Amino acid sequence: MKKMICAAGFLLMLGAVTSCESFLDETPKSKLTPENSFKTEDDWDNTLTAAYGALQNITAGFEAKYAITLGEFGTDEVLPFDLGWAAYAELHYYTFSASHSFFDNHYTLCYDGIKRCNIVIDMPSEAPVSGQARSLMIAQAKFVRALLYFDLVRMYGGVPLWTSASVDKNQIMKPRSTADDVYGVIVQDLRDAAGVLPPSWESGSDKGRATSYAAYALLGRVLLQWGRPGEALTALDQVYGKFHLYDDYADIFSPDHKNEEYENIFEVQFKHSGKWGEEGSLQHSYWGPRNIPGSTTAFGGWGGFGPSQYLYDSYDAEDKRKTAFFWTEFAGIPQTPPAIKKFWDPKYGNEIENDDLNFIYIRYADVLLMRAEALNAIDDKTDAKYDCLNEVRRRAGLGEITAADNLTKQQFADVLLEERLHELCCEHVRRFDLIRFGKLAEQVKAAYDITIRDFHVLYPIPQSAMDANDAITENNPGY
Repeated sequence: MKKMICAAGFLLMLGAVTSCESFLDETPKSKLTPENSFKTEDDWDNTLTAAYGALQNITAGFEAKYAITLGEFGTDEVLPFDLGWAAYAELHYYTFSASHSFFDNHYTLCYDGIKRCNIVIDMPSEAPVSGQARSLMIAQAKFVRALLYFDLVRMYGGVPLWTSASVDKNQIMKPRSTADDVYGVIVQDLRDAAGVLPPSWESGSDKGRATSYAAYALLGRVLLQWGRPGEALTALDQVYGKFHLYDDYADIFSPDHKNEEYENIFEVQFKHSGKWGEEGSLQHSYWGPRNIPGSTTAFGGWGGFGPSQYLYDSYDAEDKRKTAFFWTEFAGIPQTPPAIKKFWDPKYGNEIENDDLNFIYIRYADVLLMRAEALNAIDDKTDAKYDCLNEVRRRAGLGEITAADNLTKQQFADVLLEERLHELCCEHVRRFDLIRFGKLAEQVKAAYDITIRDFHVLYPIPQSAMDANDAITENNPGY
């Protein structure tokens, strides 16, 4: 979607609008504000587009290695291949400290995006946007803000809550809110967004914007992580039955099916540009096959990290996903452990700079599995949880699991967690699944014989954030 790809120049301008320095600038002429900078509806839509652009940096954009590594390293499914790089090794072995640069970068990227959202949400009454257009812009900004705060709270726990574009200089130093308070803001933002956004955008140029279904699906994910399965089920029921599963796994990630809204509910937008660090996704550069002759990347082929042998070996031989998702050989070069096939753009496969793949943030298979999880958690006695689980398993060519198998609640949860691993591997959900199911330490031990501590379910607040904010007086336990 052309309108949803951020222009670098506009992002730079917006950074000036939202920097801390601009709030403290003593010279009004050098201070850009919504009142004096955004004169047309297009100006405000560009601001919203820049807010969406922040999602690129926490999914698959040029800066995305910080989010990918924090969401995937240190789990049973992903292995960094350059353990000689301390930044990777520390995350894999859980020897990191609050000074790790990836925490600083991820934390900053999230708050930069939140600032952009707050500008739109606090749109002045005199702004040249009214009626439905205004409501839709604000609803989209709330969706993006919720997504960014969700990334923060599930990684760091309670964080400072900035929900206004107007920040008095006395509020720059803001203490951490509790995790529950952060979750409360996220949930309210998503409920507000779901009540305003359309189920689908009519114009092709608007495809890729958040929809009510995206808001409900994300709300379900958030509420499950917060430990509220009953409320999560209510949200997920708004999406259940509204989407489908592709027959061919390759169609889920193919650029030929961007924004079709068939299985994929929300996609972060990318566009091949042919230059490193611009509008394209770096998914195949990060995840692709390794040691390919003629490639010039420092990753030693393409992939800087990839699926673990533990993940690959956990699939049943008859599971269609074992061949659909992995390469054991590429261009005659053995891949050990196997390379992930999900994030491969065949059109630009020989260009390591970027690809044309959108990042699939949430899809219907995930909704089905989350719904099964919520139903199990509330002790639902119907066959509904089996129906959701088996819809995913049937596509994989696996036998159905039914009530006749007499699984206990815990046994069903264990089956479900493994199904999520096999369906959603490397899609930035595994760490948070393991934490939610209370299995992070157990699975890291099983995969790598690494012993971690209970406090490792949270990362530390970045030391740079604590140094810059005197109101944050304590880090998370253990750091």
